[in-house]
Amino acid sequence: MGNDGGSIPRRNEMVREKQQDEKVDRKAQLLAMNFFCALSKQPLREPIVGDGLGRLYNRESILEYLLDPRAFGDGDRICGHIKSAKDVRTLNLSRNPKFDQTRSSSKQTLSFDDQPTAQFVCPVTRKEMNGNLPFEFNWRCGCVVSAQARKEMADLATCLACSQPVEAKDIVPINSLDAEVVDSLRQRIDERKQAKKQKSSKPKSKSKAKRQHSEQDAQPAALSLASALEGKGAKKTKTLA
Repeated sequence: MGNDGGSIPRRNEMVREKQQDEKVDRKAQLLAMNFFCALSKQPLREPIVGDGLGRLYNRESILEYLLDPRAFGDGDRICGHIKSAKDVRTLNLSRNPKFDQTRSSSKQTLSFDDQPTAQFVCPVTRKEMNGNLPFEFNWRCGCVVSAQARKEMADLATCLACSQPVEAKDIVPINSLDAEVVDSLRQRIDERKQAKKQKSSKPKSKSKAKRQHSEQDAQPAALSLASALEGKGAKKTKTLA
């Protein structure tokens, strides 16, 4: 019945195989996202920057893109939301000593049979940043830690790496494949831009009002000065007469 003398696979077996294939594809995608620049597709090397969506880039690639958006064929699709260097954060990463040892001994390649050694680790848990565990960074300071470390710590008001203040809205998950998470991060980018516009407009209005107030104050002062000068001129005329 199977045209090859074998048995027809059952539906549950086909579903199981499909789920396994999807799992492998997801693992391959996360592996690539954590080891390669999302823009240039070159191996990640410091300095590394992250955007509001949690994607990782070599900083030199982003600078090249900002100078010439056509430098990369799919640049607009990948990072069209990056308009300036302020739209990314330079990441503070903790190097993995094992990676340096592996790199010095032999050139490692990405493989599913043998998990490659990650360049970086969580400074708290020492877990490798290889795509198997979720990592995140603080938009304010750029420090990278594992999501597990932040959940296990009681104090969530400060960065675990540098102790700077941190809010929930500052936490950016790295390389999330969850569509809802990515959508919320896009919304956060818009909110951040809107807040920046409002903040930049306030000083202008204050300075304008201050300038107008100064001009209004200057007018009476100028008039009184002119009157005083006229009075002195009149006295001098009388004296000469």
